[in-house]
Amino acid sequence: MTRELTGWLYEVIKAIKSRKTIIKTRDRPIYDFKESIIKKKKEGFNPIIAEFKKSSPSGFKQERNPIEYAKFMESSGVAGLSILTEPVYFSGSYDVFDAIAKIVKIPLLFKDFVVTEDQIHTAYSIGADAVLLIVRILKENELCNLYEVIKGYKMTPLVEIENENDLKIAASYCGVDTIGINARDLNSLNVKVEKVIELMKLAPARSLKIAESGINKRSQIFQLRKNGADAFLIGTALMKDPYKIKFFI
Repeated sequence: MTRELTGWLYEVIKAIKSRKTIIKTRDRPIYDFKESIIKKKKEGFNPIIAEFKKSSPSGFKQERNPIEYAKFMESSGVAGLSILTEPVYFSGSYDVFDAIAKIVKIPLLFKDFVVTEDQIHTAYSIGADAVLLIVRILKENELCNLYEVIKGYKMTPLVEIENENDLKIAASYCGVDTIGINARDLNSLNVKVEKVIELMKLAPARSLKIAESGINKRSQIFQLRKNGADAFLIGTALMKDPYKIKFFI
C-alpha cells in the first residue's frame, strides 16, 4: 500500500494493476549504471542521462523516433538512457524500452512509477540496468523491499527524492547510495533547480547524486556540478532538440 496519493499520481498508481508483467530470458548483459557515470566523470565529461519521453502531465508532447534518438545519444557519449514506460501520462511502453535495449550498449534506466515486484521483474526481462524508485509514492518498508529486489537482479536502484523528508527516508532506512534529486514537485509540477542544490548539500557524501528535471542550459550543469551533482538527467530539452547534447557533454 503506497502513501496517500491524489490527482494524476493516484490515477497512475491505480492503472498499474492492469498492466502486464513480462517474464522472459534477458537479451543483454547488465551495464553498470553507476560505473558508467563515474567513468564519464573521470574522463572529464558531464555524465548525461538522456531521457526518452513523448509526453508528461506538465503538458509536454514530442514525437520522435525512439531508435534513432537512442542511437544518436549513444554515439554522442551519454552515460546512459532513461526511458519512460508509463503509458497513461507519459505515452511510454515496455515495447519501446525492449526495442531500445536490443540496439544500444549503454546503461538503461527503467523510469516508471514502480510499486510492485512484478514491475521489477519486467524491467529486468526487457533489458533494464537501473530502476527508478520514487520515495513520494512508497512507504518506508515498500521502498526498502523493492530496493533489495532490484539489487538482487544486479541492477542499480535509483531512488528519487524531491524534499528533505524524502532524503531522510532514503538515507536512513535503506542505506541508499544512488540518489536522484528531482527539481520538479510531483504535485504542483513546478520546477525549481535551486532546490536540487539545497538537497545535494544535505545528501550523504558517499552517495552518487543525479540532478533531475529543469535542465536546459550548460550553465545550469556547471552550477549543479559545482554543488555536488555527479550526473544530470535531461529529458524535455533533449527531446525537443537532440543536438543540444553536444553542448551539455
